[in-house]
Amino acid sequence: MSSSILQDAQSEMKMAKPPPRIPFDEADLPDQEEIEAKRDPRFEGIFDPNSPRLRLIAGDASDRKFYRYREGDSTFICMQFPTWSGGYGGDPLSWLGMHRVLMDWRLPLPEVVHVDKANACIWTTDLGDGFLNRDLGSLPFDAARPDHQKVYDLYKEALALLVRAQYPDHSPELNHPARQRFFDSEKLLFELNFFGEHFVHGLLNLKVDAALTDEWRELASGIAQCEQVLCHRDYHARNLMVSEGRVFWIDFQDARMGPHSYDVVSLLRDSYVRFEASTREQLFIDYFDAMNNARLARDKEPFSAAQFFRERLLVGLQRNIKALGSFAYLHRIKRKKVYLSFVRHTLEVILAESHASELTVRFPLTFAMLESLFSGELGESFLEFTRQENIDQF
Repeated sequence: MSSSILQDAQSEMKMAKPPPRIPFDEADLPDQEEIEAKRDPRFEGIFDPNSPRLRLIAGDASDRKFYRYREGDSTFICMQFPTWSGGYGGDPLSWLGMHRVLMDWRLPLPEVVHVDKANACIWTTDLGDGFLNRDLGSLPFDAARPDHQKVYDLYKEALALLVRAQYPDHSPELNHPARQRFFDSEKLLFELNFFGEHFVHGLLNLKVDAALTDEWRELASGIAQCEQVLCHRDYHARNLMVSEGRVFWIDFQDARMGPHSYDVVSLLRDSYVRFEASTREQLFIDYFDAMNNARLARDKEPFSAAQFFRERLLVGLQRNIKALGSFAYLHRIKRKKVYLSFVRHTLEVILAESHASELTVRFPLTFAMLESLFSGELGESFLEFTRQENIDQF
């Protein structure tokens, strides 16, 4: 789509204020009786990180630890949180609260088999090790390849699950932990400033001036006005498991309200997967059609192609910049340097998706920095730094 499409969308984009903030309600989180119901005597008192029956497995970028436990011919996952608490997002009570609602909405999730408050553990069924993109290998994702057709169908399924979460079959009250958490201007700007703090200043040793922050404030403000739905918040290939031919959600405890396209761009502008441009575009169309069909079924006015295209570019830019900040933070603070290997690909996605769009005109300082980081002086410095750290680029 051309910049003229984007310009046409300026006057067409329907901006809707987010729903009013609802004060945090402890009733949104599981109560003691509900937690006690998730007890299995097989797992009582057996948590011991040093036990040979509990094997530590690779986890995500969070502070949680994941163990695989074997019981006869079956295996289970033990997910240990740093503390047992609730109400802030990345906590066990929010995980359980979201699990309860998403299961009610027929979203495929691992089943809870046991809750161990004393050790801040939630035990679940084991979905295996198959990420959504596992069968792609090192090749770019190309739907035209016969051997990628199965993966394409799984991606379509993952997008259909998003629509199911955004438009549940029964019009539910938003009685879940995400209902009082929003991608508002404050949160979106915080994530952009996180990039400034950890990547621009922390990694590149550059000053973030006021003019650059002003661009980020404008970007955050534009996104915050978009119509909002439930967002998984970290919807990428490593948080979507394939088990017995079906796609399952994990890592959903940070869910919050945000734009329709937030999870879509997280998946289709994924830092961990290379897409052929035509495949990415077709999947955007697949989601767009499914989302509008759901809106029509509920007597809601459909989005226009221009409206959705503009939103996805704005949200995609913010989401990818946020990812760069997270990679720098994980390297500098968490000492997980592998994440810097995805910087170049993330920059490539930003610049390819924004090429010839009005975003480069609206946010010139941001794009000047990103272009220099990809193919200019900043990029040379960054690549030299990663060479010294023995980090290969994805």
